[in-house]
Amino acid sequence: MSVVDDVTHSAPAVQVVFVSTCLLMSVPGLCNFETGHCGYIQDKEGDWVLVRGPTPTSYTGLRVDHTTGVGYYMHIEASNMLPGQNARLFSNPLRRSMGSLCLRFFYHMYGLGIGELSVHLSKNGEDELLWKHTGEQSITWLTATVEYQSDQQHQIVFEAIGGSSIRSDIAIDSIVFESGLCPGIVSVAR
Repeated sequence: MSVVDDVTHSAPAVQVVFVSTCLLMSVPGLCNFETGHCGYIQDKEGDWVLVRGPTPTSYTGLRVDHTTGVGYYMHIEASNMLPGQNARLFSNPLRRSMGSLCLRFFYHMYGLGIGELSVHLSKNGEDELLWKHTGEQSITWLTATVEYQSDQQHQIVFEAIGGSSIRSDIAIDSIVFESGLCPGIVSVAR
């Protein structure tokens, strides 16, 4: 019979150094919201909501997410917003790139009095508009493709602006970042 008593274990000292409060996202990256917010944060808590299934307001919104048909998506419930009120959703900081970057995502803008959905490149405290749609677009999910460049650390910001009606819900899903040119987009030299 064996007996063990008074066991002591010494682990080497481990030093943890935090460089930043946020981890830099690398490209490529995917967020379909199936496992949470993917690090996206909002400037005003509660404006963008992680939702599964149909939206609460009739004759607006959608019934299912884009990714699986039974999963999650990010949503702005217009009945909780005033007309013209904005809600901003920020990506984690993204690494700089010397070449082009491609952002693809799915969006849903259906209902009476839809406001606006836009995408901004945020760096050094300044925003650059990359993409914008205003008003009702379709009863189905649509694809947006945005090509951009940033030689500095940056964030992508999804901004929704409330429309004139409680039936002006906006949703996004399946956000993908890729290195290089976006397939199918003809780039124009600037």
